This record gives sequence, structure tokens and C-alpha cells, in this order.
Amino acid sequence: MFLKKTNKIIIIQLQGGLGNQMFQYAFARILAKRNSVTLKLDRSFFDTLSNVQEFTQRNFELGIFKNVCTQASSKEIIKLTRLSFINKIKKKLGVYYKSNIYSEPYLDFQSEALSIKAPVYIKGYFQSYKYFENQEDLIRETFCFPVGSLEDRNKALLSKLQSETTISVHIRRGDYVTNSKTQQFHGNCSLEYYSKAIALLASKTKKFTLVFFSEDSQWVKEQFGNLQYSKLFIDYNTEENSWIDMFLMSSCSHNIIANSSFSWWAAYLNKQNDKIVIAPKKWYANLESNTNDLIPPQWIRL
Repeated sequence: MFLKKTNKIIIIQLQGGLGNQMFQYAFARILAKRNSVTLKLDRSFFDTLSNVQEFTQRNFELGIFKNVCTQASSKEIIKLTRLSFINKIKKKLGVYYKSNIYSEPYLDFQSEALSIKAPVYIKGYFQSYKYFENQEDLIRETFCFPVGSLEDRNKALLSKLQSETTISVHIRRGDYVTNSKTQQFHGNCSLEYYSKAIALLASKTKKFTLVFFSEDSQWVKEQFGNLQYSKLFIDYNTEENSWIDMFLMSSCSHNIIANSSFSWWAAYLNKQNDKIVIAPKKWYANLESNTNDLIPPQWIRL
């Protein structure tokens, strides 16, 4: 008996920076596994965003991970997203029709989203650890960093991070400060938040090194340079090498994260069994959202 071939696929629309792309891919990867179908990516967002000045320019960054780069063709995307003639009439008449597009209605966890059937074109951010509960090994296997490509200074730093007690401190500035639209949506973690987080970990850890990661290292040095702790400031992994900072943060003993999916993933991918992760209570500046769906319950929120 021959198995009948199926052309069912799931296409995920990617958008945002590396952390956002990882959330989107992780959700779609789980959904494709549940449906036993092929997962493909729509990367067109990165081609069109350059013409929209109020948004920060982003690039496709998942290419650092193996086997996550299958690009959907224009024909495949159109097939799932363009309404048929009959469905156009149904939509105009207000009659129910089955759409092949699933758009995340809001940012909180949507349990019904895990029951989506292929074929489907997916749009959203899917920022919740709940989407891949009990699938953590698959996600960590998927997001395996190309450690062999590290240059000497990062290899030396990695050795230090793995042999000593280290606390990563991610301070997100960049477009959170310079882009008014982004700043209004996300806001910034306060100096008070970082001071409390460092003090809390200092009360639980005897000898440690603070390892600061930021795209604005000069500002960070001005604010934290006088702290009476051993400290390092990492500022040389930029642009296409920014993933290295995520990997290095994930290699620390403990993590203090910003309201950023970038350091969220660093903490999540940290394999230390006794890690302490501190995250901000306020994730968005002016958005009411149940971020309990975003932050794992074992992380400490300040």
C-alpha cells in the first residue's frame, strides 16, 4: 500500500529581531510537528520594512541555526493567503468561509492556536513558553548555536563564563531609546530594577562576575562602572554577530534580563539546573497584557 502524498504545509510569517523570529519559529515548529507537515518561512517582511521609516530595520537572522531556512515560494504564499473567487463573494455577503490564515488575536497565550490544522499561513508573535511546554528538548535542539564559528576572544570569554560563577546583565537600549514608536511601546527597564536584581543575586551568590551586554556599552559603563563587584562589559558582537551575545548570556550561571525577547531566549536556553533568572514585572510600557504567559513561573520578577 502506498501512502498518499499531501501538499499540506504551514507557513510562518517572520518579523522582528532574532528573539521575535525564534518565538515565531518555535511555535510554528511545534504546530508542524503536531500536523506532521512541512514548515516553511515567509521572509518578505525583511524586504518591505526598509521602506517604513518609523520601524527599526530588521534582517532575517534564523540562518545561524541549521535546518530552519526552508523558504516558502511566492506561489505557496499566495495559495494560502489569497481568497478564492467564491470566498471573496462569501466575505462580501458576510457568509462564513474557511480561511487559511491564522492571525494571533492578541499577545497572550492562545491555547486553541495549538489545534490549528494545516494548511495554514500564520501571523503573530506567539511570545509564550506555554506554546512549547513539554517540548523543551526539541526547542533547545532546534536553537543550537554554531559554537565552532566563535573567534578567539569569544572562545576565551566562553571558557571563563563556564568555569566561574557569572551573572549576565542585559540592558536593552538602541531603538528602545532612539526610536520614539518603539520607546512608547516597550519602554526601558529602570536603573532601580537592575540595582534590585543585582542586590538580590548578590545575597544568594558569594563570589561572582557581572557580565554586562548592551548595544550602548558606554552608557552602561557610566551607570554601573562604580559597582563594587567584578564585572565585564561586552560590546564587540554586533550586527550579524549579535547572536553571539545571546549564546554567551545563555552560558552564564544566572541571568538578569531586560524586557526583551533577545535576553528572554538567552535565559530560556541557559542549561544550568540551578540558574536564577530575574525578569522585569513590567514588560510593555503602556500595554495591558498577561505576561504571566510570557515569563516561566520559576523566574523571579522585580
